[in-house]
Amino acid sequence: MNEYDTLKLEKILEQDYQSVPCPENADLVLINTCSVREKPEQKLYSLLGELSDLKKAKPDLKIGVCGCVAQQEGERIIKRSKAVDIVFGTHNLSLVPSLLKQRELGAPPQVAVNYREDWEDLPLGFSETDKVSVFVSISRGCNKNCTYCIVPTTRGKEVSRSLDEIEREVKIAVFRGAKEVTLLGQTVNSYGKDFTPRQSFASLLERLSKIDGLERIRFTSPHPQEVKEDFIDLVTNNPKVCKHIHMPLQSGSDRILKLMNRNYRKKRYLEIIHGLKEKVPDISITTDIIVGFPGETESDYQETLEVMREVEFDNSYSFMFSPRPGTKAAEMKEEISQKEKLSRLQNLQSLQFEITKKRLDSWVGKRGEVLVEGVSPYQNDDKDTVYYGRLSQNITVNFLGSEVKTGSILDVDITGASKFTLKGAVCI
Repeated sequence: MNEYDTLKLEKILEQDYQSVPCPENADLVLINTCSVREKPEQKLYSLLGELSDLKKAKPDLKIGVCGCVAQQEGERIIKRSKAVDIVFGTHNLSLVPSLLKQRELGAPPQVAVNYREDWEDLPLGFSETDKVSVFVSISRGCNKNCTYCIVPTTRGKEVSRSLDEIEREVKIAVFRGAKEVTLLGQTVNSYGKDFTPRQSFASLLERLSKIDGLERIRFTSPHPQEVKEDFIDLVTNNPKVCKHIHMPLQSGSDRILKLMNRNYRKKRYLEIIHGLKEKVPDISITTDIIVGFPGETESDYQETLEVMREVEFDNSYSFMFSPRPGTKAAEMKEEISQKEKLSRLQNLQSLQFEITKKRLDSWVGKRGEVLVEGVSPYQNDDKDTVYYGRLSQNITVNFLGSEVKTGSILDVDITGASKFTLKGAVCI
C-alpha cells in the first residue's frame, strides 16, 4: 500500500518534480513510513537526522514525512525535527502541492493528518509508463480490529473505491503497457460491503477480467472470515485470476486466534485451503504468521507448525510479535522472552525453507507460463541474456531466451530451482 501511495505522489507532483536516484540530488525528499514493523519512529528520526545535515548544506531542500507514522505522530514530528517542512497522513496525499506552496510562501511547517470518510480524489494512472505489472488500490482502511494491528488507527475505517474509477485506472495502466494488476486492500475480499446497494469482490474481479489486454489479476490480502463460495469459484474458474492466494494464517492455535480477534478458527482456515487446492491442484498458497503472541504456549506454537506441514505454504512472511502502541495486544501481559520468541521464529523459518525447497523442486521438469518482466540482474557465466518473469503462481523464473519481449507470456521449461526462484529456458 505504501508503494502504491508513493507512485500516486509521483503522479501528483509530476508537473513540478521528477524522481532522482539519491537525496543529494533532490529539491524535495518525502519519507513514506510504515507502522507495522518494529521501532518505526526510531528509524524515521534516525533518517531525519541524516537529512538535517543535508539540509544545512542545501537550505532550500524541502523535507516531508508521510505514511502511517506521520498519521500517528502528526505535529510531534515537527516539534522533534526542525528539518521537516510538511507532514501529511494517509488520507491527505492530494494536499501535498498546496502544503509545499504554503511552505514556499513562508508559512510555518504544515501538518495535514485529518481523516476522510470518503475516498480521496487522486489522479488516475501513474507517472511511469511501460510497467508490466502495476498496483491498484481498491479499498482503504480496515474494520477487523485485530488486537495486534495498528492499521485501523493509521488508515481509518474501511472505505471501498468506486468500481468505475478502479476500472478506469486499470484501463489506463493497460493502455500504457501493463499486462498484470495487483489489487490492494487490507481486506480485499470485503470490497463493496460499504456501498448501497452492496457490491462484491467477486463482481469486481469479473468486471476487470473483461478488460482487453489485461492478462493477469492478482490481489492481496483476502481475509479468511470473508471467503464465500463465490470467491472460491471465481478464483478457481476465471482464467485471468492468478493461481496464487496470499491467505494470512497468523496462528494455527484457536486460542491465540481468539486473542488476536481474527474471527475464524483453524478448521475453517483449512477448509478454505483444501477447497482451493481441490479445484486448482497447482495453486500457490502463501501466508503471514506471528510467533510469540502474548500468552502463546509451546503447544500453541506447535499447532502453527502442524498447519504449516499440512498446508505446505509456498512461502510465508513470519515475524516475532512486537507491540504496536495503541493496540489491545500492547496491553496484554508478555509471558514469552525475546530469546524464546527468536528461537520459535528461527525454527519456523527453517521449516518454511524446507517446504519452499520441496515446492520449488517439484517444478523441475515441468513447463510453466511466464509473464516476462525484463532482463534478469542474475546473468550466467556464458554471458547469455537471462530474462526474468513470474508464473501465475507468483514464483519468479530466471530463464534463457533470445529476442524475448517484455510483457509477453511465454512457455518456459523449468530446469532448476534456487532458494526462492526457478531456472528455465524458453520452449523451442
